[in-house]
Amino acid sequence: MTATEVGIITTDAARLAAFYEAGLGFSVEAVYEFPRGSIYRLRRDLARCKLFQPVTGAADRPAAQNFYAFCGIGYGALLVDDAEAEVARACAHGATLLEGVVSHRPGARYALIEDPEGNTWEVLEEA
Repeated sequence: MTATEVGIITTDAARLAAFYEAGLGFSVEAVYEFPRGSIYRLRRDLARCKLFQPVTGAADRPAAQNFYAFCGIGYGALLVDDAEAEVARACAHGATLLEGVVSHRPGARYALIEDPEGNTWEVLEEA
C-alpha cells in the first residue's frame, strides 16, 4: 500500500482536530505525546492527516494574498462525493470559503476553503 499523509503545524491541535472532525469528517485515530510536542493522527477513509503542536510553539506563516504565493506545499486536496455538501458542512463549522464550487473540467468540480488556522483545502469531486 502507498499513501500520503499531510502534516499541519498548529498551536492548538485539540481545537483544530475538533474542526477537522466536525467540519471535514475526519476522526481522531490517535494522539501521541513526544518530547517535541503532540501529534493528533486523523483519518477519513483513505485520507490521512497529522496535526503537530510543538511544545515550543510555532510562528504564524507570513500573510499572503493567495495560498499559492509561496513555494512549497501550499494546500491539500480532499476527494469527496459531493463537493457542495462538504463545503457547506466545513463552512458551518468555521471554514472560510475562498472559492465556491465550480466545474473545471468534464466530470470534475472543486471549491477552495480555509480551515480556522488559514490552511487551504481544495474540496474535489470527480465523476
